[in-house]
Parts: sequence; C-alpha cells; structure tokens
Amino acid sequence: MLSLRKVAGPQGELAVTEAGNGDALPLLFLHADSGRAGQWREVQTELAPERRTAALDFRGSGESAPARDGDYTYAGRAGDVTAVLDALGWERCVLVAHSGGGAVALEFAARAQSRVAGLLLVDPPADPRGLPAKVRDGFVRDLAGPQSLQVQQDYYRSIAGDKAETRARVLADCEAVSAEARAGIGQALATWDPEPALQARSGSALILVTPPNDTEHALHRLRPDIPHRIVGGAGHWLQIDQPMVVAQAIRSFVSGFEPA
Repeated sequence: MLSLRKVAGPQGELAVTEAGNGDALPLLFLHADSGRAGQWREVQTELAPERRTAALDFRGSGESAPARDGDYTYAGRAGDVTAVLDALGWERCVLVAHSGGGAVALEFAARAQSRVAGLLLVDPPADPRGLPAKVRDGFVRDLAGPQSLQVQQDYYRSIAGDKAETRARVLADCEAVSAEARAGIGQALATWDPEPALQARSGSALILVTPPNDTEHALHRLRPDIPHRIVGGAGHWLQIDQPMVVAQAIRSFVSGFEPA
C-alpha cells in the first residue's frame, strides 16, 4: 500500500510516497523533469514487499510546493533529496532516477557519496553540450514563455513511445508542474555540465538506456567504465512501459553489492 506524507524541504513542503518495510537497503525513486513520483508507482509497488521504498515529488512538481527562492537547479533539487532522506531516517539508500532526475541523483551522489549505496539511472539525459547553442537557447526561451506547458507536452509526446496510456499519463503529469518550475528545469538542463558529478561517482552504478538515447553524447560514453544496458521495446518512460523489466534490473543491480 502506497502512502503519501509531507516533509519539510529546504524551500518548501515536499511530498513523498512511501511503501514497504524491512532492513534491506531502501530505494529512493526520483522522477523526470516535469514529472511526478507516481511515474514510479508500478515499480515501487512491485518492490515494496521486499524493502522500504520512497518516491519524491521534486519542488514545484506533483504535490510538492514550489521553491520559495525560485531555485530549480540540480544542486537545489539535490537538497530536496537530502531533506527526504533525513526525514525518513535513512542513512544510506539506493537511488533510482529517471531522465532529468538522473542529473539530480548524480549531483547528490557527488556531494554525499557515503549515503548512496548504489546509483541506477534510467534513460538519463545526454550531455546537452552536444546540442548547438541555438537549440539550447531556444529550449530555455520556450520553456520560460507563455506556451511552456504546450512546448513541454509536445516534446514529451514525441518521446513517450507507442502506448497511448503512457502518453496520456505523462502529459497529464506535466500539468501538475508550476510554470516557474518548468522554466527553471529547462535552464538547469540546458546549462548542465554532467562531467564533474559523473566522474565523481566511485561506487556501484548502472545505466539503462533506450535505443534513441544511445548516442555519442550519452552519459555511458562519458563514463564507459559504468555498466550500461540497452532496453528496447519502450518509450522514454521505461518504468511505465516495462515496469517488470525495470524492477528486475533493480533487483539484479542491488544483489551485486547488498549483503546476503
């Protein structure tokens, strides 16, 4: 049974969906930019009988309050992760992060290595420095403009894959994100240099990638020593399209370093 609670964050109240119990390493799920914790619902429900799990709504997304100071950087959102772990009383966890949430996870892991037993990234963003500056500038401008919701939904429609149910769910989740957050998130991605945080990761890690994101600018090209796995037959939201595949990948990953 999933349950929602609110915890104090550094810039406003944060919504956290919890499930599970036990002494095994807990799992903290981070959602995509302009998403919400519910995008992990199926995977969280599958794994909760085995261990404690929690999924966070980032500031300005889902049921969480917008940031009082307007900070939607990856470093700012990493502060949300710290607040949630502290509120849950978790000294260490396995971070499982999708898309732009992967950038937050990398930032947090670089700052708090001892708290991250393992890091599993699901279709994380490629290095935006591989895009022409004009494209990145246009992305920032459009997500800060009056049609930002439509811009975000149009893009997500194009990468959500063939399942109508997934598309509808992802597009609806965009509507639960504040306009200020959408603009800040766009700025954060466009100006992101992934290498410092990516290179700082020294512990267990795994990257799941869809074929369209297996490009020369993908994170697993920047850190080829981090294991990666190509997963086909799904859109960008792997955990919604193929929750059992993702859940089993998490089980297998954690079994590689968790004490028996």
